[in-house]
Amino acid sequence: MEVSILITVKNDRTNMIRLLNSLSNEVGKNAEVVIVDAFSTDGTYEILKNYEDKLILKVDRVRGNRAIGRNRCIELATGENFIFLDSDTEVTPGWFEEFKKHFEKPIVAGRIIQKGNVKWNDLGRVPMLFQGKDVTFPSNNLKYSKAVIDEIGKFDVRMHTAEDIDLNIRAIMKGYDIFYAEDVVIYHYPRENLKSLLKQAYSDGIGRKYINKKYKLKSKFNVNNLKAHPIIEFLRLSAGIVGYLLGDFHD
Repeated sequence: MEVSILITVKNDRTNMIRLLNSLSNEVGKNAEVVIVDAFSTDGTYEILKNYEDKLILKVDRVRGNRAIGRNRCIELATGENFIFLDSDTEVTPGWFEEFKKHFEKPIVAGRIIQKGNVKWNDLGRVPMLFQGKDVTFPSNNLKYSKAVIDEIGKFDVRMHTAEDIDLNIRAIMKGYDIFYAEDVVIYHYPRENLKSLLKQAYSDGIGRKYINKKYKLKSKFNVNNLKAHPIIEFLRLSAGIVGYLLGDFHD
């Protein structure tokens, strides 16, 4: 198998249906789809059997954070290229064929377009540079070759968030570059209320505290975010700072 698409999910039934429908149309049985469910209670796990005739599925359940789930995906995968996707995304027409054009590159980050009706759809990532390179590409629309994972190791299971930043840093430390492919596009459906956005920012702050502790690496401000959404971004930054200062890695 050339390609394994790796997805972790917990209690995200509606988004998962949308993602699997898009993968059925775009990929079919040209790649295996590995899904690890963190014991969802909303029917997410039960709907997966509806796609057994449309996709080459491998399904498992484990308890724990995203790093634990993604590592289990890696253990189940047989492909030479791992594409990581989040459950709250949707692949676009042509996505798979465009991705395959870049498979000779060890690490490829695709473009993520925010969808939905929330007014902060255009909020960008809070930058973090390591050796002058952006390491904040999330494990969503991100391809790593199996060979790279074998060399640098899997996700750090001690991290409940920013585990993808940690993986990217370790790859760059080994001399790899992350190639950005703007033509490899997915849609992402972001948090739909302010409370969930701030909860996510709080968790991100905890993760970035771990990154700073491990690598002495600090985040920077996204000036464009502050200009476009000063109040929302101020609140998000504040929640992140609280997580950074007061949060625990085991939250």
